[in-house]
Amino acid sequence: MKILILGATRGLGKEVLKEALSLNFEINCLVRNKKKFPIEHKNINIYEGDANCLEDLSNALNESNVVISTINVMRRNLFPWSKIVNGKNTISNSSKNIIEISKTKKINHFISVSAWGVNESQQYIPFWFKFLIKYSNLKYPYIDHGRNEKILINSNLNWTILRPSALINFMNSQEIKEETRLENKPSLIISRKSLAKFIINIVDKKNYYNKIFTVSKK
Repeated sequence: MKILILGATRGLGKEVLKEALSLNFEINCLVRNKKKFPIEHKNINIYEGDANCLEDLSNALNESNVVISTINVMRRNLFPWSKIVNGKNTISNSSKNIIEISKTKKINHFISVSAWGVNESQQYIPFWFKFLIKYSNLKYPYIDHGRNEKILINSNLNWTILRPSALINFMNSQEIKEETRLENKPSLIISRKSLAKFIINIVDKKNYYNKIFTVSKK
């Protein structure tokens, strides 16, 4: 099986890449700058381009039959009011391109990483977090994740949407709590490494098709 990973140069995407390589998957990665790609491996095929460009994304897909997207609307740094440095429709535009490509190339499974607090799950997040999203630049990724979820739900893809709670870089060996019922609130954190393992574990599993899961530390 060959997997296309979008967002593999940093954060969660980088952890997903490392986990996939540890299980000997062949990986395609679409990156803006090959020189900044963090890992060298015989099972990685690197394509330079932009997921918002249909031609670039089609070339990078090549013969991949699974797509994992961790791309996001990015800020310059972690400060919530920091300047947005890419397109405010980055997430949803890339999914539109995947849907268009799927008309001519077979895609078995598309896993899209969203966030807890998107769309109808917003009513279940803490008050202070709602405030932060509403009044800072955090709102832009949440708005686009919302658009993206609706696009996928109305598509013909076999999609899985994951809404993780806050991502952390420690406590790597975590059991994962997965919920489809909104009223079953998650814990507030999940490690990137643990989430990456969960993502690779559900690749092309039919019981995860066309479902939205909130995921967190158990």
